[in-house]
Amino acid sequence: MPRISIALRFGLGLALAAALLGPATPPAAAEPKSKQIETEAVFKSFDPSAKTISVTVIKPGKNAPGLDKLKKGKEASFNVADEGSVLTRTTVKLLTGQAATFAELEAGKKVKIFWIPDEKKKGERFARSVSIFKPAEETGEDAGDDLGGEE
Repeated sequence: MPRISIALRFGLGLALAAALLGPATPPAAAEPKSKQIETEAVFKSFDPSAKTISVTVIKPGKNAPGLDKLKKGKEASFNVADEGSVLTRTTVKLLTGQAATFAELEAGKKVKIFWIPDEKKKGERFARSVSIFKPAEETGEDAGDDLGGEE
């Protein structure tokens, strides 16, 4: 049997391994998750059967691609999930960080909504978190005075 050098055996081994494994390609990049968008609004209502909240926008924040832009003073609705794990449901809290519930949301209260485009319902918004501002009498300002409307 002819003698094959160690270098040649090593080279043949690498060539065989490369042929079996195929070209080295990086794994497909996962679709990037949407960043949360922050919107300030005045809370109007919660519909438990439709699982939506309605608000009047004060500060729209940035817009997500593929969605109609939120406009100051206009009504908007957000899908919510009032049950499930903390990773999938909409959390409701006071701005101080204390936990709250949808039952504590009252019409006319100023809220901050952190939302993303809804993955289940294209063209709609999903509220990840709703933070309730302190009542207007505690802060000394009217919760609806930023809307620019005439009284």
